[in-house]
Order: sequence, then structure tokens, then C-alpha cells
Amino acid sequence: MIALNDKTALLFDAGNQTARLVTYDGESLDPIYKWLNCDLVDTIRLDRHHIIFVDDEGLWKDQDTGFRITYNNRTVKFVGSGLLVGDMMGNTAPIKLNFSDLDIEVIVYERPEA
Repeated sequence: MIALNDKTALLFDAGNQTARLVTYDGESLDPIYKWLNCDLVDTIRLDRHHIIFVDDEGLWKDQDTGFRITYNNRTVKFVGSGLLVGDMMGNTAPIKLNFSDLDIEVIVYERPEA
């Protein structure tokens, strides 16, 4: 198990189709808005101790890239970028997961022509 400090998050970057560690202190949503390129965020619970911030309007935007994340037999999908953080009763906490058990897949969606 890898336990990162409470200022470390995992950014799923749809523009670059990559995942990388970033520094996030949990004090403000402003960095999340910038990383996710959005004005409104929602959360997806990955497990009891981790959430992923996503663009709440991702499906309505002209985005064709997203991610499928699987961990401990739970799979979540979202369009656009996302930010995985540790969660302890609503507060940012260290990420505590086995990265070898984290399956990250980039999804490119085909949009029907209008």
C-alpha cells in the first residue's frame, strides 16, 4: 500500500490522456477548476477513503476523452479530467491505495454527428 501525504492528488488529464501526481492542499476548489477546466465539480466515490472530483457538466461539453478507473472491483467512468484525493469525513486525506491494483484506462468517446 502506498500512503501519500495529504497534499498529494492524482490528476487524470483528459487533454494529455495521462495520469500524474499533483500537489493539492484541499483548501480551495480553484486549482480543481483549473485542472479540470470547468466551473462546476461533482464527486464520485471510488471507495470508502477516496473520491474523484469530476466536471459536473462533462457530458454536455464537446469532450471526447474520459477515463475508466477500476479499483477493488469497483469501476467508475467519467468524461473529461478528474482528480483523485484521499477523503476522511469530507476533509482531504492521504491517498492510501495499492497503485498496482488501480487500473486506469483512457476512453475516447465517439459522438454521433448532428
